[in-house]
This record gives sequence, structure tokens and C-alpha cells, in this order.
Amino acid sequence: MHHFIYSFIIVFIFTLCSTAVAQGEVVFASGSPLSTYQSRVIYPLLKEAFKRNGVEFDAKSYPSPRSLLMSNSGALDGELHRVYNFHEVSGGQYPNLVRIECDLLSIYLAVFSKNADVKIVNWEQLVGSKVGFVSGKKYAESFLGKTLKPENIIRQSSEPNLFKMLAKGYIEYAISGGLEGKRLVLKHPDFHGIKEVGKLKETKIYAYMHKKHAALAEKVAITLIEMKKDGAFKKIVNEARHSYCEIEDCKKMNCTYDCLNSDLVDKGNLSTDPIHPNHFAQSNHSESSSHSDQ
Repeated sequence: MHHFIYSFIIVFIFTLCSTAVAQGEVVFASGSPLSTYQSRVIYPLLKEAFKRNGVEFDAKSYPSPRSLLMSNSGALDGELHRVYNFHEVSGGQYPNLVRIECDLLSIYLAVFSKNADVKIVNWEQLVGSKVGFVSGKKYAESFLGKTLKPENIIRQSSEPNLFKMLAKGYIEYAISGGLEGKRLVLKHPDFHGIKEVGKLKETKIYAYMHKKHAALAEKVAITLIEMKKDGAFKKIVNEARHSYCEIEDCKKMNCTYDCLNSDLVDKGNLSTDPIHPNHFAQSNHSESSSHSDQ
């Protein structure tokens, strides 16, 4: 009975979303909160690209496994951000998703630990240690599954929970996005003993669509490439980075300069000219008196 009800709900949502597409609207799933760095950058890029094709764009956040279930089933129209070789690292579990053939971002997976003396340069160095990551991160899951024993792979539901496990000593290492992890450490006093101790393989990030939208996916890819050429891509990404790095909690922790000069931006697509640390001097100074206890 429960299976029937669940199936009915999926079919119902699928019907609604199909109707929405016919009216010129698509809704993507994000496997992480829309406030995260990847989502903040990619959402406005796709919104503009779909707008240029006469289609309204929106995205909703779900836990990563549920996000993939809904986009692969067609209940939602696509995935906001997944790695280039997503089908390989996920074992082909989501065959209905087709890649929008334009890279949107470059990221690296970072290793965090309370032992600042260790330096991690490859996955093999993690053998024998308990290592945590956020469930649904197929890229990390694939590499950890090839390297560690199952009992040493610890899955968590969110980045904060992952870092709590690390802070309390339940795991020896946490795998996270470099910038996201650094900001968590800066924001939470309990995490201040945690350091980034290594950068693992860099990867390109792409959006994916349900195969029923394959033709539209091709058009959007062409549009994104055009946006790179006409400067819109760079402008949107720079604005998104400033928005992400200038949010209240980041400015309180004085991490704006580190954030804006992080090496997560795709160097082939965007300017990597350093931003002067005085860029936000006025706004940081105006808040320093009222938040001196931070």
C-alpha cells in the first residue's frame, strides 16, 4: 500500500513538472543546500542560460539520494551540479540523466583533520583510517570505496554533522569541498582545531537533465558557451562569489579575502586575478565595532 502511494506521488509530481515544461519552466534538484558555494554559482548561470532559451528556471534542495531519485525518475527536470564522470562513479544507477555539455565550475575535494602535521596527497594515504563524507557525494564515495574497507567509511547526512564527528574524534579524516570545509571551520568555534591537510583530485562540475529534455540540454550547452564568449558567464560567477563570500557570518570571521581568492574557480573560464584584501575594507570596518565579540 505504501509503495502504491509513493508511486502515485512520483507520477503526480512527474505530471505536474511535465506540464510546467510545456509552459516554459524547468525545476532542477540540488543535492546540497542552495546556500552552498556550488549552488550559489551554478543557479544563476543556469537561470540566465534557460532564460535565453525562453524557459523559466528554478531549483529545489533535497538530500542527495532523494535528489537523484527525483531527477532520474523525471519528477524533476535535472540535477544542478554533478561531476563530469557522474555515471561512472555512480555505477550507472541513474541512466536517465544526460549531461549539459558545458563545464560550469572546477572544484577539488579536500581532506580535513585535527592532526595538522599530516599531509595527504593521495587516497592511498587514508588506508587504515576512519574517513567520513556526506552521503550521496558519488565522487568521494567511489574513490573511498576503492581504497578503504567498508567499516572505515563513515557516511553523514550533512557537512556540519561530518565536521562534528571529526571534532569529537569519531573519525580521523573528513572529505569535503575545500571552500565549504574552510568556512565551516571558521564559523564554528568547536571546529577551530581542524585543518585542511590535503587536496585530492580536481574535477569539473556539470549540470544534468532528464533525457526527455535532451534537445533542450543541447541548446542550453550552446548558450552557456556563448555566455563564456560574451562575458556574461564571468560576470555572473564573480557576482555569485562576492555574494557568497560577503554574507554576514563570513565577514564576521574575516574570511572574505580567503574566500574571494580561493582556487575553486575554473581557471580556464574565469578571471583569477587576485582581489585586494581592502576590497571590502569599508564594509568590514563598519561591522567590526558591533561584532567585536566574534
